[in-house]
Amino acid sequence: MKKRYARYLLLVGLLAVPLLATAADDSLSKAYAAVLRGDYEIGRATTERILAASADPQARQLHSWLEAYHRAVASRNELKARTFAWNLEQAQKAMSEGRTFLALSFAAQAVPYTDDTRELTRLPWVAELTEKCRQAARDLELQDRWTSALNYYVLLGRLYPNDQEIKELSEHATRYARIEVTYKDKKALEQRIRGVDKGLLRSAIKMIEHLYYQEPDFKEMAAGALDNLVTLAGVSKLRDFLDGLGNPVLREHFLRRLREFRAALDNEKSYGYRDLLRLFNQVSDLNRESVELPEGLLVAEFLEGVLARLDEYTGMIWPADAVDFEKMMMGGFEGVGIQLGIDERANRLKVVTPLENSPALEAGIQPDDVIIAVDGQSTEGWTTEDAVRNIMGPSGSQVVLTILRPRTGQTLSFPLIRRRIVLTTVRGVERKPGDTNGWNYMLDPQTGVAYIRLSGFHPDSAQELRKALAEARAQGMKGLILDVRHNPGGLLDVAIEIVSAFVDRGEVVSTRGRIESETRSRVGGEAAYKDLPLVVLVNDGSASASEILAGALQDHHRAIVLGNRTFGKGSVQHVRPLTDEARIKLTTALYYLPSGRTPHKAPKAERWGVEPDWELKLTPKEFRKVLERERQSLIIHNEGADGQSGALSEEERTKALEGLKSEQKSKDDEPPLLSEEDIKALEADPNEVPDLDPQLETALLLMRVKLVANLPWPQEFAAAHQDRRPR
Repeated sequence: MKKRYARYLLLVGLLAVPLLATAADDSLSKAYAAVLRGDYEIGRATTERILAASADPQARQLHSWLEAYHRAVASRNELKARTFAWNLEQAQKAMSEGRTFLALSFAAQAVPYTDDTRELTRLPWVAELTEKCRQAARDLELQDRWTSALNYYVLLGRLYPNDQEIKELSEHATRYARIEVTYKDKKALEQRIRGVDKGLLRSAIKMIEHLYYQEPDFKEMAAGALDNLVTLAGVSKLRDFLDGLGNPVLREHFLRRLREFRAALDNEKSYGYRDLLRLFNQVSDLNRESVELPEGLLVAEFLEGVLARLDEYTGMIWPADAVDFEKMMMGGFEGVGIQLGIDERANRLKVVTPLENSPALEAGIQPDDVIIAVDGQSTEGWTTEDAVRNIMGPSGSQVVLTILRPRTGQTLSFPLIRRRIVLTTVRGVERKPGDTNGWNYMLDPQTGVAYIRLSGFHPDSAQELRKALAEARAQGMKGLILDVRHNPGGLLDVAIEIVSAFVDRGEVVSTRGRIESETRSRVGGEAAYKDLPLVVLVNDGSASASEILAGALQDHHRAIVLGNRTFGKGSVQHVRPLTDEARIKLTTALYYLPSGRTPHKAPKAERWGVEPDWELKLTPKEFRKVLERERQSLIIHNEGADGQSGALSEEERTKALEGLKSEQKSKDDEPPLLSEEDIKALEADPNEVPDLDPQLETALLLMRVKLVANLPWPQEFAAAHQDRRPR
């Protein structure tokens, strides 16, 4: 990977910076400055004039970079146009064959490859397809196939992102689909409502009244609760194991009274939390005299409806979710240390990679090993969730994994003692050969450009990053590309500590809420890397602590932020206990960056998140390439460590794996909207993208030029963001 980056510089994507007039002075420094401003064509023309007058080696180097960029821009634009045209052609073909959902899938797949979605939707055949899809979704709703109907609305939403009716239909179908999935059978119901009672509901509503970051709209919350209970009563699958809902007379009485409560609510002038609790008592009385739902179910769905009318980050951690929540917050778990996937040939669980410092790695489990049994129980038909539930367990306990090793055809058993597994969050360009814990961080050793990816903000992340920075410096780092793309965030104090490595003093973030006192978090002291040139990569998956990190570095003019606008998760959540196991995750304040802006994405907001200084959005195909490259870099290749030299041929491996293939049908009653043939057709795009990361390559050009030219980042960045004034 390192050699590929060092050998080729294919810079992809037009950056949204206007070209400036060519300066009369054709010095190399002018060419460098033009590139750092984003004036690539001017920089290219300037170097051509320099080379016409002299054989300057530095000018030749810069010109080669810019020529590669110029060719790549043209290639990328051509590729996007071909991809767009191919998808439209396939959509029209599927439509002519009466395959409506496949046609919609192709049309939605075309959207990221055009700059004008409205022009696409104005095409007569697209308008006709849209009406057919709307009707198909309505028909599916009448058949109680809510998940399938939702799939239609989701794809229609990609074609019409601002259509309010489609949004409302999608939300309506989502409520039904969520309930169907959550309570798929009686066992799932019992597990979900374990430990849920009326006292939990009272505590949750009082907590919202006391601590929510803005004045709660209890009338709106009551409407959400009633709407959700109406949805619950309308889910036909629940009637198979809830007798009250299965009785049409009782069900209709329950629904009629709920609608009466809803109509009366519209006439209320003022509504507080006590009114909301009173409403639940009325619903509870109605339930006892009609459908007699379990109290835990009534509480859970009343409360789910209440919380759905608040922000999207406020929610319940039900007793059934408590263990998984703890694992997520601690950044680790107790198990054997395996990243799981599905082997497509066998349709069985496989090892993507053993994790660092894990029992699985120490025992010799290898990438692509297929797990065929756990403690003697066959894994046929298992999902990854089934595997996690059976393989994880308390530290010190034993689990036996039986695997088929496709490389050799062997069936092996591994008795493993579970222990705490701590997930690492810092990675480099590639693993060091023979060192499962070591990384090479140098993207371009010649100019000194290092690369570090930060995948989360766990308790040990700041320490991991300090170690990586020290190693990168020892490897020759002069400038750093810090990658926080699709980093969902984590611990705020860890983000602040990481900022302190690059900013010596100043504010990082403040918080303000309705009840919570304002807080300001600052750094002060000697930043070990305060002068290190820095580019931060972000995308729409960079959230929460990632946005604090990128935004603070941007506001202090310590880094250039490159990519596309971040997720917009700029709110503070506190987890408060309600019972021994149940908790509420409640938004109590908003984050504010040093400039005073908040990343928070409010409803109907036009600005949110952290907007990059250099905007460059990947197409879906490019993004998949980036994810696959990251996955490959994570794999610990310990194949051959078992001393087995005899490898099977590819034909023999395929035969062995296909012999394991499960024929078990999906438990989902709904027939799929897309057949295997349809899915293959959607993936048959002949326009293959290069094995490159356009955002990373663009950052690499900027950093190379900055280091070679020894120039500061242009002041135009500050002028473009005059509202950013660090305190």
